[in-house]
Amino acid sequence: MIVTEISVCNLRNLAEQTVKPSYKLNIFTGDNAQGKTNLVESVYLCCLGKSPRTDKDKDLIRWNEENAYVKVKYKCRYGDGDICIAFRADAKKQISVNSVPITRMGELMGYLNCIYFSPNEIKIISQSPAERRRFLDIDLCQTDKNYFYSLSRYNKALMQRNNLLKQARTLDEIQDLLFVWNSQLAEEGAKVVLKRRAFCEKLKVYAAQCHTALSDGKENLTVEYVTQIKGDDYESTAVDYMHLLDQSAEKDFQLRHTSVGCQRDDISLKINGIDVRSFGSQGQQRTAALALKLAELSIIKDIIGERPVLILDDVLSELDLDRQKRLLNFDDDLQILLTTATEIDADLIKNECKYFTINNGVCEEKIY
Repeated sequence: MIVTEISVCNLRNLAEQTVKPSYKLNIFTGDNAQGKTNLVESVYLCCLGKSPRTDKDKDLIRWNEENAYVKVKYKCRYGDGDICIAFRADAKKQISVNSVPITRMGELMGYLNCIYFSPNEIKIISQSPAERRRFLDIDLCQTDKNYFYSLSRYNKALMQRNNLLKQARTLDEIQDLLFVWNSQLAEEGAKVVLKRRAFCEKLKVYAAQCHTALSDGKENLTVEYVTQIKGDDYESTAVDYMHLLDQSAEKDFQLRHTSVGCQRDDISLKINGIDVRSFGSQGQQRTAALALKLAELSIIKDIIGERPVLILDDVLSELDLDRQKRLLNFDDDLQILLTTATEIDADLIKNECKYFTINNGVCEEKIY
């Protein structure tokens, strides 16, 4: 999978322009705050329909402008395609795939896949379980529309159950409604848990391989999916889910929120048997995060039959030269969009490469 053309207008600080990246490595250089991240962010937008940096669409529109748009053309195993997103300050964004408007976000998933890695992604390792669930959900939503819809229905049912618990005067008066929401949570939550578990089984293998390569065999990374829900298939998982919800009803009423379920899932990450979140150095956490991101490339290839686009936003400064070289030459069939504020040693690059400079929101190809 490759991006062949990126067109933007008024996206953050970006002027109206079209950029045609190489099928291999693309390096975008420039000083800070010139628009490097904004340009690669536009590709992420067309993959998932939202920004990795803000939840507010209006923040994506250039200052003093009312509209913005991004259009990305791409090639995949099924042929050529394009995705366009138009933003307006006074209305919801409009998304079209191959010039056909879509009405639900789930319809966007799976057309263009990417892996996004920035220094901020170390929070996958260092911060709360919510970040690790987000990591799982982004990949699964990109590759499985049914997962996206199951997760959406689950979150809506969870909100309704929590609202019910907050407003109830007694537990007895809400028993019937509680059963309704428990049933929906068990039905959709079982699907979420099973797909997360299957994903983590693949992640366990690939992340260990990537981490061994990045650490030159000096450290071993182990990955385990952590959930309260048991079961080997859908039926047994849904039954256990329902049982846990029923058991927790009185506790949940006292807490005024749902205390069990896949909204509490986590991923256990250990280096040489030691919890990397609690006891790992910053270097170990950074390497573990990178190993997870590289593992995503292989997992998505297993699922869709081709590599996603890899976006590396200002990460080379966080890595030593050996890890930089391994990363830049990870796969000959991989398209990389990389931003950096400093020049890259040409000796690190073996694959085909295109250079661009970005200044004050304008991107230009750099010819050597």
